[in-house]
Amino acid sequence: MVPSLRNILAAAAVIVSSVRADYVIDPNSVSLTIRTSWCQSEKSTCPLICGQTSPGTTLVNDCDPTALTYGCVCGDNRQPNVSEYSLTLPYFVCQEWGDQCVRGCGQDNACASSCREDHPCGAQNPTRVNITSSTSVPSATESGAQATDSNAIFTGLAGSDNSDSTNGNGAFRVAESDGLFGFVILAASVCLGMFML
Repeated sequence: MVPSLRNILAAAAVIVSSVRADYVIDPNSVSLTIRTSWCQSEKSTCPLICGQTSPGTTLVNDCDPTALTYGCVCGDNRQPNVSEYSLTLPYFVCQEWGDQCVRGCGQDNACASSCREDHPCGAQNPTRVNITSSTSVPSATESGAQATDSNAIFTGLAGSDNSDSTNGNGAFRVAESDGLFGFVILAASVCLGMFML
């Protein structure tokens, strides 16, 4: 039996990915059911990541839940850095590594905090390989400078400015100048409705 190129690439990808792993856990420290679900997620995510590169196909998409190894090779014969993405095997292994680290800290809160803060998992700053440009009209939910930056991370409510020092109750922000007009219209409508009754 002559090994096919696909099998050779799969074996190479599994070896490379197991060597490149940032976090290592004992596979037997996690139930096989959970590891199987991690692999299902990895196998679902690999084609989505490969779809961002030309030709948009996946040559190798394999995952072994018993050894916690995976292979993801895109149609351009490159292995994407799936550790930059969430819902991949490296993401789940990293999360479990953090959980085990926290458990190992016992009651030491500084140690437990360090486990999570110094070792973030998943999508920190993934490389955008397939950027499309199109002309569109900003929607009603986009606001200000955030609407122009496609790489912006949205952390507040639509139309809110997180740079202000008043992060209090939303009811008190109604009186700010940008929402005052809407508040006046709403109050007038309620008064008119009560008058007509």
